[in-house]
Amino acid sequence: MKFLLQLLVLMLLSLPGFTQSQSGANQDQNLNLRLENYLSDMEKAGLTGSVLISLPDGSIISRGCGFRNLVTNQPNDAATVFDIGSLTKQFTATAILKLEMAGKLSVDDAITKYFEMVPEDKKNITIHDLLRHQSGLISNIGKDYEKIDKPDFLSKLFSTKLKFKPGDDFSYSNIGYTLLALIIEKVSGQTYETHLYENLWHPAKMQNTGYSRPAFDADRIAIGYDQLNVTWGRPTEKEWDGSAPYLHLLGNGGILSTTEDMYKWSQALQTNIILNEDVTKKLFSPKLRSGETENSYYAYGWDVSRTNRNTIRYGHNGYNRIFYADLMIYPVEKVVLIWLSNKSNEEFNELNKELSRIILNPDYVPIIPATDNSANREFTSLIIETIKSSGLNKAREVYSAANGSPALLEYVMRQEGFTQLDNSNPKLALEIFELNAIAYPESAKAIQGLAEGYMETGKNELALKYFKESLRLNSDNPFVNDMIGKLEK
Repeated sequence: MKFLLQLLVLMLLSLPGFTQSQSGANQDQNLNLRLENYLSDMEKAGLTGSVLISLPDGSIISRGCGFRNLVTNQPNDAATVFDIGSLTKQFTATAILKLEMAGKLSVDDAITKYFEMVPEDKKNITIHDLLRHQSGLISNIGKDYEKIDKPDFLSKLFSTKLKFKPGDDFSYSNIGYTLLALIIEKVSGQTYETHLYENLWHPAKMQNTGYSRPAFDADRIAIGYDQLNVTWGRPTEKEWDGSAPYLHLLGNGGILSTTEDMYKWSQALQTNIILNEDVTKKLFSPKLRSGETENSYYAYGWDVSRTNRNTIRYGHNGYNRIFYADLMIYPVEKVVLIWLSNKSNEEFNELNKELSRIILNPDYVPIIPATDNSANREFTSLIIETIKSSGLNKAREVYSAANGSPALLEYVMRQEGFTQLDNSNPKLALEIFELNAIAYPESAKAIQGLAEGYMETGKNELALKYFKESLRLNSDNPFVNDMIGKLEK
């Protein structure tokens, strides 16, 4: 079965002083082939959605995988519309900074300037605190599409207990970003969506982004499916407050967009079309809390981290257990990765990281996961239950007898291992990690799990050995690097 594959090559040869050797051209062709082959293999394993890759040479690979509608066999492509979840937060954050740039508010403003009846414990919360998830507010006070009006929303929010004193710590809060959306509406005198279109999306030439303003063709909106292909539906078929979701989602999630539009967004930010250079810098590198380092932190609507190459990566994802969205920008390496899916699967959530490893490490060989189907799920469950009831040796016999068919699902094994660690069963967790590493000896993630299992059971020498092996398989993993540093002290 053949799915849409667009390859747009934007050559730089016309730029003054730019030349490219035949060797360089061959390397670029080889990279494109590696990426296309990887995506084809991942699609066979069940990858569903649309991906856009902007490469250092300026070329773009834009491809759909799987279907936006299983009933009518309509494939996903670059123009398919997806729910981008919490990528919405970067629009909210940028709109706030643009209003500050215009002198209409300050991120140092306390929320008492914009809301009445703020209780004493929340009076010191600032816009800066909301943007950085350091307000102490809990994450949610209701389900995404649950009906609620503004007075009821604010009443419930203000009556919640803070998790910590504002500014003291980090705790991801969706409702904090809804407060920001309400501030945008109050200061601008416009609806959240209208303000974002006029000040962000229109200047960036994004015509297929919003809640309902673009008047989306319903046929282009991806239908969401769970891992067993049970239909969840389109976001626009859920109960909305007129033209937008209710306040449980407003400003923090639920925006619809395409990979093409999100690429335009990434370019608009990097070329200061939306914000000037100083304010763009503030978006990605705001004032940090005491003791916080620049290696990894949450900025204004963006996760910012330092790679093992000592370069910076900007990113964010969004997830509602059906739709999954991920945007990564490597400004120094000139790489942008956009992945939007209408069938979320834990195995594919690190797609962009895998793509970046292929692009930035010519020697990196990605692992293609086993297909997430009922046969492989049942077999994986059997192996886990065998470990629990009869131990690792018996589970190895069962695994070996299968001879690869059905297959073990690496990510399910890894999830179960960490679940057992959380449940204070480190010995059981280690046995699960051990069999996973036997099945996937070249998987950096499986080997990392094994290292963590050894560390949790006090076997630090083995933990160090396998953390180093995981880093050999994937050289761009700051967490593993940190673990190695701690164990070597």
